[in-house]
Amino acid sequence: MDERELRELVRAVVVGAMSEAPGGNATGAAVPPPAFRERGVSPEDIKLAKKAAVWMGGGIPTPPVLQLWHPAGDRSYYLGKTPARLGVGSAGLRYRTETILQFLSDHATARDAVASVVDPQVVASLGLVPLVSAAKDRTQFLRRPDLGRRLSDASREIVQKQAIRGPQVQFVAVDGLSATALSVNLPQMLPLLNKELAAAGVRMGTPFVVSLGRVVCADEIARLTGAEVLCLLVGERPGLRTAESMGAYVTYMKVRNFNEAMRNVISNIHSGGLPPAEAVPAIVQNVLRALRDKRTGVDANG
Repeated sequence: MDERELRELVRAVVVGAMSEAPGGNATGAAVPPPAFRERGVSPEDIKLAKKAAVWMGGGIPTPPVLQLWHPAGDRSYYLGKTPARLGVGSAGLRYRTETILQFLSDHATARDAVASVVDPQVVASLGLVPLVSAAKDRTQFLRRPDLGRRLSDASREIVQKQAIRGPQVQFVAVDGLSATALSVNLPQMLPLLNKELAAAGVRMGTPFVVSLGRVVCADEIARLTGAEVLCLLVGERPGLRTAESMGAYVTYMKVRNFNEAMRNVISNIHSGGLPPAEAVPAIVQNVLRALRDKRTGVDANG
């Protein structure tokens, strides 16, 4: 392969290998064009061509698909559109001091969220009946997920004695891994959810809040009350950007062989994600559709 052929290979193959043009494929694997395949050009030749392109000072040409892209803003514009840790830079071989301090602060907030409890004033103001899971304390809850998936005997008795029987919709709030998310979002959402569903003529049950609980414990409450649809509001696992993210699970409960694919989920509900005011109509729509179609989850959305 002489210099002329090498330059031709660089031009025809390197660009093609980085795009979906005839010289490349959808997987990103380098595929020589027909003329070079006939000459027996291998993937190793293509790798050599890329190295040669850099060695000759030409660099790797921009793929055709990117040549048509004209960004609407600069780097700051795009970094401002996401809370993700992108483009944080470095100080030598280390992160910048500001980056490290922000990470430590966010990590501490996440740890605090896992250990948090729902604000008692929120529980009282919303008329929520407090329950607890079978876990004895926070440490056991974190080490034994199975205990967080079922109610304590005392809580099961409370449901049996105090709950409205046979509601169309049963609301349950569960602290999960961030009670902070419930304390922040429930006051904004639960009154609106009750108002919208009441206006639609939906019969609702007694609202409960479960401490040291996980998603599945709400199923037990729905079955004890005989609810048709369960609407669960649960604190999500805190990340390194917010401890206030909440998820909403809408599940049609009148099924024989239940599995986890039979849930509708709306996630990332918080002021920096899906705002609570926008989440409410989405949840209401899911609940009304569940009552109408008598199903939720994969089958309902398929």
